[in-house]
Amino acid sequence: MPPSQPTVASRRSDPQIDCMAEQDRRMTTGSTTQGHPPALRQLILAAERPDARPFELRRFEAAESALAAAPHFAFLIDLWRSRRGACALPDWADVEFPDFRGWHSALLLSDLPDETPDPRFRLIGEDYRVLQDSSLPGRRFSDVMPRLYARQFRAHFEAIRDGGLIGLTTGPAAFVGREHLHLSILELPFRAGGTGVQRLLHALRVGASAQP
Repeated sequence: MPPSQPTVASRRSDPQIDCMAEQDRRMTTGSTTQGHPPALRQLILAAERPDARPFELRRFEAAESALAAAPHFAFLIDLWRSRRGACALPDWADVEFPDFRGWHSALLLSDLPDETPDPRFRLIGEDYRVLQDSSLPGRRFSDVMPRLYARQFRAHFEAIRDGGLIGLTTGPAAFVGREHLHLSILELPFRAGGTGVQRLLHALRVGASAQP
């Protein structure tokens, strides 16, 4: 049976997907979260810059190492760590969207539906929508940033998938008109009924870029 597609119908069959969508609508309308500047919500649609600088990509086997490198994501890392029990990875069924209260607009959920280490976007928080566009669900990472995916993110996601690692992406935004924004993105791996990494939860923090 082919993997489910991230359509409206498939999201309706997943109560957690419906829950996050409703939480996101209620908690992000007309407001900002996690200290994001109000101007972020006024940015126009963007495409990948042809001269975009590579991001700094880091990966961590131990949650403690990720916590030391990204203390601003402490809440999410601690939640991820607490739900895995004796397993190397938590299962997506072990979390509920109310657990992420205060973070819903900053979250992006993706899955890895085949052998290609190219995340497919399933559900997009408001901060991701205004940073890039609102048509991400169903698209792959390589559709959005083809140059940087080939240059560095394919290997990054492959390592996260194969090693069950926590990822951390930092650097200036790679989209036209977004160069002034500095992104920090946490990537948490989850199982989804199996044994390996099948879903990724990406959490976004945005600030002013210190680079010219």
